[in-house]
Amino acid sequence: MEYTHLAAELLAQETLPGFGEWRGHHDAWQARDRANWLVARDKGEITVGRIDEDPSRVFAWQRRWSSPQPGPSHGFASPLPDGGLAVSGSGIVTVYEANGRVRWAHEHEPWFDQHIASGACVADPSGRRLLVTMAGPTEEDGSYPGDLCVALDLADGGRMAETVLPSASAGYSFQQSLTDPTQIFLNAAMGDTFHSLLVTLKDDALWAEPVGLEDEPFAGLSVNGAFLKLDVGGEWLSRYEAGQPDVSVDAADVLPEDLRFVGYSPGFLDTDRVLAAIAEDQDSEDNRHLILNGRTLQPVAELDYPGASSFDPLALGDGTWLTMDGDTVQRWRTA
Repeated sequence: MEYTHLAAELLAQETLPGFGEWRGHHDAWQARDRANWLVARDKGEITVGRIDEDPSRVFAWQRRWSSPQPGPSHGFASPLPDGGLAVSGSGIVTVYEANGRVRWAHEHEPWFDQHIASGACVADPSGRRLLVTMAGPTEEDGSYPGDLCVALDLADGGRMAETVLPSASAGYSFQQSLTDPTQIFLNAAMGDTFHSLLVTLKDDALWAEPVGLEDEPFAGLSVNGAFLKLDVGGEWLSRYEAGQPDVSVDAADVLPEDLRFVGYSPGFLDTDRVLAAIAEDQDSEDNRHLILNGRTLQPVAELDYPGASSFDPLALGDGTWLTMDGDTVQRWRTA
């Protein structure tokens, strides 16, 4: 199967210390507060970099927090709209001011399996509450209804609302739509099972509703009400949008023989195009990058790089995308 080829043009490259070691973690890339962010950890520091709106640069700025909350190395860190940082570890959530001072810490039940389970956090669109996943209580009869999604007051950590999730001792990650922060996505990985939930907080009522198929987690960047979900094995890619028919393409039908969608972040390059990586194996570093039609998900072109491409490109929604080479982050567009 042959595609039209488009040249990738390098616009900028900058370093994010520690990113090469952290990039496979589920909070390494985030959509927050109508912007794209990268998160890295290096020598006891968490570094958060906001992607610049100017395509001639990678980062608008980077901010570091020294020796934040100790805990498991897989704890989740999320930038906050007021310039602070939220860190979710096992049994505790800590919010830091922009200057590094602790604003508050909220303790909760530790995870039953700290080697597998991990919480996540995200500020709600108002910037007044922090949504956090955490372990829930065990019933008197020994049963466990499920993990919780809890809304905490960002000012003081007070508990405001909660809902029970269909998952238990899962690994979590939150994302927002780039263009509509009220659209909040939650992935929950439970061994071989994935739950994908749309989370809504309104008038201090919180609920999480499944969308699409199980074992089809939310993928990369979402825009204008449309979002993508990718089969965990890369066998199909789906597009969802309220009021529009669901669209799904099978790798076997649209990709060359024995290839599948790989990486975990195919996303909207802009409103009309999707960027996705393909290869024979999910863990392969030898992959190709395709541009797909943003509505039909049919491949329309393959990208050619002046050097080696990286495994998991990150679409930014403005026609540009990122690739990574160790701690070096590169920004591209089609020539």
